[in-house]
Formats: sequence, structure tokens, C-alpha cells
Amino acid sequence: MEDIRAGLDGFTLPAPEGIHKWDITEPLGQVGLVCILYFRNGHLPEIQTAACECLREYARLVGKDIHSYTDENDRFALVKKKGLVLLDEKKVRDLQEGGNTAAFYGLYSSATRKECAVVPPRFLLDMWLLLQTPTNPYFSLETQISYFYVSFAPSLFRLDESPTPFADLVLRWCERLRPVSGHAGWGITLPGNSVRRHVVRRFITPYLRRFPGLTMPDTCFPLFQEHIGDINWLTMINEEFAARIGGPQRLRALGEDFPVVEYPGGYMVQAGPRPELGDRDKGDIPRFYGKIQELLRPLYPTLQGTGYPTDFALPPNAPADYAPTLWGSPDMIEERDRFLHQWLHRFE
Repeated sequence: MEDIRAGLDGFTLPAPEGIHKWDITEPLGQVGLVCILYFRNGHLPEIQTAACECLREYARLVGKDIHSYTDENDRFALVKKKGLVLLDEKKVRDLQEGGNTAAFYGLYSSATRKECAVVPPRFLLDMWLLLQTPTNPYFSLETQISYFYVSFAPSLFRLDESPTPFADLVLRWCERLRPVSGHAGWGITLPGNSVRRHVVRRFITPYLRRFPGLTMPDTCFPLFQEHIGDINWLTMINEEFAARIGGPQRLRALGEDFPVVEYPGGYMVQAGPRPELGDRDKGDIPRFYGKIQELLRPLYPTLQGTGYPTDFALPPNAPADYAPTLWGSPDMIEERDRFLHQWLHRFE
């Protein structure tokens, strides 16, 4: 059984040859089942309770595979030394009453601080709750996005038998958090260190090009007040987004291969019977995913005014000082827009 688990969970993305100046010897990313939900009202007690319930459920599922965590005070701790201390409603409330803008909490399968910084974890939880109104007038408590992001080693769910337990789990979280948008399915988890993530992400672009069913959830949450991040096997949109593409009837018109389930304030649509990776080199393009992306294309960020998703998937030949923003050179902007166009049409 352990050999089977190792095979299922061994899908890592090795670093390409010839990048010695970056000093990258560990895998670039870990492929597994991921889920990210963008939701509002993180300042309200009922949503804080819902988020903590989702956190506790993840911890129960993963159990002994969690070896470290980052607490609400941004302190890294090892479970074997401190025990696992979860974020709860009281701690969130104390942070809020103390004037903190947000509450953050992380769980990792990494066994050491160094491993957490440079090795992509098999299991990860990253939760961020907005608690106060930031000073920037662009934000407000009513519209600002909090997020709940998790990844699982594939062996936790036997997808060859039935992917339903994974879908049921995501739906339970949607019923609690009432996300504005989100997606779940095959995805890539990067190392925990933000600098390390910035370095390795440019080398992951070839994998994203080859396997169109892979996503890399992004926590650039302010962007997703009015846009979706991506689509996947499961894609969640709220009633506001659904109205922009013709209402829930447009989702249901996709047919019986695309089950649509309602959660309070939104809809979860499933692209086909199980998650797919695809392989462009073999002409294997997940056709169910393509129909979802085409329908929801109006909800993506525009090419102008944002670097997403080049914030995580840079053009493969980008220079070391590549800056995916409108303030770069005309050639850089053209290259960025070309890549974004390819990304938005990767299922064709």
C-alpha cells in the first residue's frame, strides 16, 4: 500500500537543466489536488467560524501528514516540538479587537523550516481573513476578498474509483464560506518561501503549456473582487458572476456532462466525470474544461491593466528582470499579452 501511495504522490516537477545560477536542485512544484476559494465578509463572526470549521476539517483529513505550521502571529512552528495549535474563532476575534488588518494561518507537510522554504509540500493550507478596512480607499469590508487555499496528495482520494468525495468536500466548504469564485482539481503547489516561489515559477511555464488541466492557484486576492482566477474540474462562481454570463441557465445548458450544484449565493459546475491533466504533446486536450473556459471567458481579467496570470507563469524566455506590468517596455508588454492570450485559449 505504501508503494501505491508513493506512486500516486510522486508527481513532482523537476527543475530543467542549465539553471545552475539559480541554485535550484529541489523540484519546482508538487502536483496534487488543490482548491482555492475567494470569499467576502471575513470580518463577520459567522464567516470566521465557517473558515475555522474548514480549517479543522482539513486538519482532521490530513492528520499525521502535517508537520509544521505558521500561526496567527506569523511564527513558524514544528508540530513535534509545539504540538499542532490551530487557529480558532477566539484567536481571530482577539486579532480583530486588537486592530489587526487580517488573520493568516498556514499548515504544511514540511518537516523543517528549511524544507518548508525550498521544497514544495505534499499537503498545504493557506488561509487569509480580512478583519479591518485597510487604509487604501480601493478596499472595503463589503467587497474585499479573503481566501482559503489547500492542496492534497492525490492518494487521499482514489480518483480512479470515484472523485465524488473530493467534490463533496469542496461543496461543503462552499456552503460554509459562500465564495465569490474559486476552482478545484489538479494543480501545482510551490515552496512556502515567497522569494523561492518567485524564482521557480518562470521554469514551470513549460509544464503549464504541456498539461492544460494544471492550474496554479493565485492569492492575488484584490484582483478577484470582479474577476475569476481560473477554471478547473470544479469551478465556483457566485450569483453576480453567473448573471454576467447569462445566469445559471447558461451553466445548465452545457448539458449532462456538466453537473451544476447550488450553494448559498452561488454555483459549483463540474467539467466532466473526473479531473483531467491532459497532455498537449499527445494531442490530449480536456474538452470539458474548454467549454467551461469559453463560457466564463468574460469573467477573466482583461489583458490590459494586469499581469495575471503571468504573475505566476512567465513567458519561457523572459529575461531575469522581466516585469509583467504595463510599465515595462513595449516588447515586454507584447510578450506578456501574447502569453496571456495563449493561456486563455489553452484548451483549444
